[in-house]
Amino acid sequence: MKANNNNITVERQPRDEELPELAVRILSDFARIVAAEARLVESNIVEAANSLVDRVYIAAILVVLAAIGVVAMLSSVVLLLHHWMPWWQVLGAVGLFAIVVAAILRRSLIPPRAASAVTLAR
Repeated sequence: MKANNNNITVERQPRDEELPELAVRILSDFARIVAAEARLVESNIVEAANSLVDRVYIAAILVVLAAIGVVAMLSSVVLLLHHWMPWWQVLGAVGLFAIVVAAILRRSLIPPRAASAVTLAR
């Protein structure tokens, strides 16, 4: 028996005229991909910015309403206490109370600074 040694190799000749067309297609595809990614990023950023602006508006409205409520409560306490005390005592008592409450809230809401991470080795 004879071995079949029909190795046929087809070599394609490089075509120089296809290279510019291929380069144009690669650049065109790359430009389309970049444009699609830019549109995607833009839509995500716009959505996030709109959400942030909405939250800021709501937070600002809540802060203003809370401030109005605090002023109304303080003025009602001052007017109530004025029935029994002169104005200077009422305003002093309310001011002292506000300072004490602020100090208590500062210590309870703001965590203390962490100790230095550097320890002395002995």
